[in-house]
Amino acid sequence: MNVIESVRVALQSLAANKLRSGLTMLGMIIGVGAVIALVAAGAGAQAQVTERFESLGSNLLVISPGAAFFRGMSQGAATAQSLTNDDVLAIARLASTVSGIAPEYSINAQVVHGNKNTQTTVLGVTPEYLSVRKWQTDRGRFIDDLDLINHAKVAALGASVVEDLFGQTLIDPLGKMIKINRQNYQIVGIMASKGVGGFQNLDDQVFIPLSTAQIKFGGAGNTSLRAINVQVVSADKMEWAQAELAAILRASHGLAPAQSDDFTVQDQTQIVEIVQEMAQTFTVLLGSIAAISLLVGGIGIMNIMLVSVTERTREIGIRKAVGAKRQHILAQFLVEAVVLSLVGGIVGILVGYGGAQVITPLLGGARALVTPASVVMAVSVSVAVGVFFGIYPASRAAALIPIEALRYE
Repeated sequence: MNVIESVRVALQSLAANKLRSGLTMLGMIIGVGAVIALVAAGAGAQAQVTERFESLGSNLLVISPGAAFFRGMSQGAATAQSLTNDDVLAIARLASTVSGIAPEYSINAQVVHGNKNTQTTVLGVTPEYLSVRKWQTDRGRFIDDLDLINHAKVAALGASVVEDLFGQTLIDPLGKMIKINRQNYQIVGIMASKGVGGFQNLDDQVFIPLSTAQIKFGGAGNTSLRAINVQVVSADKMEWAQAELAAILRASHGLAPAQSDDFTVQDQTQIVEIVQEMAQTFTVLLGSIAAISLLVGGIGIMNIMLVSVTERTREIGIRKAVGAKRQHILAQFLVEAVVLSLVGGIVGILVGYGGAQVITPLLGGARALVTPASVVMAVSVSVAVGVFFGIYPASRAAALIPIEALRYE
């Protein structure tokens, strides 16, 4: 019996027991579907993150404080207040590869309007932040130089904050007052929506003047910064700019040659790679958990094939009596197991694709991304499961002695 004939016989055998075959394939369908859906959702989220970061520009550097140390132990990244306004002035004065500088000071705060409130990120920024981080205002204006000089208590709201505070009302937010940590601020602008960047909702932010944020939330005389965003003149000078900025900051901080940096300079490529690695690890973890269903499906296939061997013992005896060899019986039952697993895998791919379209929006993603690699992997795993869990039943069938098989009742 050739392979085509074996597949035909296998399909006939499955069709003869439709309900049993369907229930047996259910484990494979659920397993493959879950893997496809979760991997597609993870791949889509990863692609979306990459697109968001790339939209910020390929020539952006982000300088963050280094880790503080206490009794020789690191207290975590960005715990040290090693960046100040003086560093911004030094970079502006000495750096030759920089076309824009946007320092920022951030805190988490409660923002209140009337009986509505939300917990969000408040960023103290300068007017340059708009161009360096590629933001746009939807209505009103952004922070300007006069706001910095006067320490003005004005704010520009992200789209999510506007929705949280004014979404169910017909009130125009512009000109209205909000409270940030119980301090009054006037709304002067509404930012255009920017979506998710990394694992942060970029629209869930409030922008106020940097000078105001430093004094109101850090105390009089506070000049510390949480980050300095630097726009390099061109993408091909990124490495030069990183080295130049490091040299300027080391000199500004008075670091000796033997001392390590108390700051970190990262470009968008490095940040994208870190986020992609995290997203990929998360996707692999979810896929691995879902793959447990494949093991359950494989055990179901082995179980039903053992039942099939028992039910068809006399058939096996007759085939052996008329000349069928051990390898023919082995191939027949192995092909049946593979066909059973493969059909379940193909249906699982379709179910997984549909499931990905449903769960991706629930996870905050814009689209699911079913890659050819994941489909090939699903088909390959289906065949492998069929072979692995079909070998024992097929070997058991092939090992039957014709006389005893013919006597079987």
